[in-house]
Amino acid sequence: MNNIKFGTSGNPPNFFKSKFGKNRINAVDWINEIGLNAYEYLMTYGARTRPEVAKEVGEKARRLGVKLSVHAPYYVVFTSEKEGTFENSVNEMVKTLKLAEIMGAEKIVFHPGYHNVPNPSERIIKGINEVKKIYAGPVKILPETMGKKSQYGSLKEVLHICKETGCELCLDFAHIHAREGGSLNSVEDFRKIILEVERVLGREVVERLHCHFYPVEFTEKGEKVHRAHFEKNYFPHFEHFLPVIKEFNMNPTLISESRDSQDGGALEMKEMVNKLFGEVAPAGVLPITEFGGKK
Repeated sequence: MNNIKFGTSGNPPNFFKSKFGKNRINAVDWINEIGLNAYEYLMTYGARTRPEVAKEVGEKARRLGVKLSVHAPYYVVFTSEKEGTFENSVNEMVKTLKLAEIMGAEKIVFHPGYHNVPNPSERIIKGINEVKKIYAGPVKILPETMGKKSQYGSLKEVLHICKETGCELCLDFAHIHAREGGSLNSVEDFRKIILEVERVLGREVVERLHCHFYPVEFTEKGEKVHRAHFEKNYFPHFEHFLPVIKEFNMNPTLISESRDSQDGGALEMKEMVNKLFGEVAPAGVLPITEFGGKK
């Protein structure tokens, strides 16, 4: 229980208000300064980061002890019926993986696709395998559980992809909650998910899970919008996952996607873990309320 990572997805407003200003290359410096130790670098609008920038970010992260992951571009769509789009998606994933390796990131997260073709799992599995034929480096590919019912990405679907390709997964709990009409409201609800991951992929994968966490608003179609960690009338709630982390002796990476307050969400999770288990990561230098915002 001494290697749990807490971090943000991208840069929340408080980063741009900090002394680091708008210079995104200093994001990991800011992450370290506020007491976090993980950072998900967003390439969601393209793998356009210059190699020299990726190298500098990686050097900073290694020096400061910040673990990096990367979110792949949204327009990687292996389920497209257009062969050109499929090929471009493979190439974009390879570019992302190579940049992630330069950066020293251990994994990239990506959205698997849509239910817009017959047998979408076959297209996604083919896409991942094509990528692996070209890129044989150390960076792991993590398909993410998705929040809209039109998307391919239920827990069962993502586990199937992982089983067939040798990938691990990104567990986005809010996506599962929204997709299933509000399914994560108790400790037992979280335990069932972890038990299923363990059954399919094994205990070692469970112990090092990569997770996205935040409350979510949803409709009958699934995810509508991310909500902030301090909006307690929205679920899921992190305190329901805490006992499961302890029960399964997990050391997850916990990435906050709390709306406009990713830092506050990550610091809140860290504070709750530290209270329950004792100190597991360097303490933040400022009170949590200075980063999370208030209603």
